[in-house]
Amino acid sequence: MQTPALELKELWFAYDGARVLDGVNLALPAGEFLAVLGPNGGGKSTLLRLLLGLVKPGGGSLRVLGQDPGQAGGCIGYLPQFTAVSASFPITVLGAVALGLVRPGFSGLGGWLKASARSAEREAALLALDRVGLAEQAGRRLSDLSGGQRQRVFIARAIVSGPELLLLDEPTASVDGKGRQELMALLARLNRDMTIVMVSHDMSTVDGCVTSIACVNRGLHHHAESRLTPEIFAEAVGVDPAGCPVELLAHGPVPHRVLLDHDHPDCCGGAHRRRQGDQGPEGAP
Repeated sequence: MQTPALELKELWFAYDGARVLDGVNLALPAGEFLAVLGPNGGGKSTLLRLLLGLVKPGGGSLRVLGQDPGQAGGCIGYLPQFTAVSASFPITVLGAVALGLVRPGFSGLGGWLKASARSAEREAALLALDRVGLAEQAGRRLSDLSGGQRQRVFIARAIVSGPELLLLDEPTASVDGKGRQELMALLARLNRDMTIVMVSHDMSTVDGCVTSIACVNRGLHHHAESRLTPEIFAEAVGVDPAGCPVELLAHGPVPHRVLLDHDHPDCCGGAHRRRQGDQGPEGAP
């Protein structure tokens, strides 16, 4: 039997004595594409930090690829939520991807940048760029790329070492609608070769694109399906599922990265108010 990608049993974690995760259980088979949803402050990012071994659980047990957290580092790729690039940072796309191959023994930034000049690292970086569709951009400055292209570069950096497990924190947050669709299609292709765990607020990209869903709000409920049912949707945003789903989706407490406030000028520009105030044939809906 294949070792599960993740095994969590009665896991809990607390900040200053207050438990943000409690009684968390999950057995995730290898090869899954898991979307982790939940309200702000529900513990999603803390869960990622636990999986990476950056913090230790207060109790319970946690195994990542059959090992203790932090022991499977070479088999894990990670894309953090914030990946801003200064326009003055003189690094190429190829050099940025090669940073994913940095291991203990490199000395400072100079050692990092030299990684892209070594033939083995260069080939691995080019292969990773080809997998995300950006091989032809290898020589460009990273800061010159669009937001969607940069996110693909950062994914290439996360997979350059050939990980078994890819952890993603809000990968679609900084790209537009078309870019989000393309990014999810890319992740679906990568999922053929690795397990993916993706924390996301953007439920428009999740429905039907993943293999299972975990709703995290102190506890964790694992749903072995890829469709967002009304119950899962309500659970993910931390509200009563008995409410009107249209109100929940359009005006409820959904994080702003999913939908803008109805009155926001970038939403519909107040068109709904104009329609309500119009009279006569020209104003008829």
